[in-house]
Amino acid sequence: MEYKSKFEPPNDVLSAIPPEEDVLWKGRPSFWGLSWHNFGIKWISIYMMILLLVLVVRLGVADTQSAFKQDFFPFFTSGVIAGFFLLVLSAIQVYHTVYVVTEKRIIIKNGAALAFMISVPFKKIVAVNLQKRLGDLGTISFELSSDRRVPYISCWPSVRPWLFKRPQPAFSCVSRVENVGGIIKDSMVGSSSPNFETSKPKDFHSKLKQSV
Repeated sequence: MEYKSKFEPPNDVLSAIPPEEDVLWKGRPSFWGLSWHNFGIKWISIYMMILLLVLVVRLGVADTQSAFKQDFFPFFTSGVIAGFFLLVLSAIQVYHTVYVVTEKRIIIKNGAALAFMISVPFKKIVAVNLQKRLGDLGTISFELSSDRRVPYISCWPSVRPWLFKRPQPAFSCVSRVENVGGIIKDSMVGSSSPNFETSKPKDFHSKLKQSV
């Protein structure tokens, strides 16, 4: 496994790939998916719904103007501002994140302020976990055989959520995730992995295993 954190990764990730190695897929996280699941827009939405419920309740015990100005508008405004900044941060993160699958490896370039790139050959991947989300969105995480620890903070949000002890790099919130998972599976099988198995654990829709 190779990764760069002290030195600036190349702007064009494809330039770091050997010319004889074909690129099978290149993509980015979904903006709305990353905003909703990783940058807290889901919680901002819940906060707004609670505010609306409070406003409805307050309208029954106070005059409309007082309930709106004192109990709703200040908190609603703070929620809108917070949501706006989270959407901006999400857009910046999406713009600076690139996922690549080649014939021999997966590559993750991640980060705006702290640029980070990881290149993992298939022979270093023990298992591939595919977690489905709403619609065709999903996250594909990679369990590695290498003892070299992936820095969780530097690689976030391109890591498997809540796995801090042994972080797993991931294609986070990608669209058409099952198609991407199929490309990864086919390329891993084609790169000399005869002992390739598929199973379905409880917390993931599918788990692709490769014996190294």
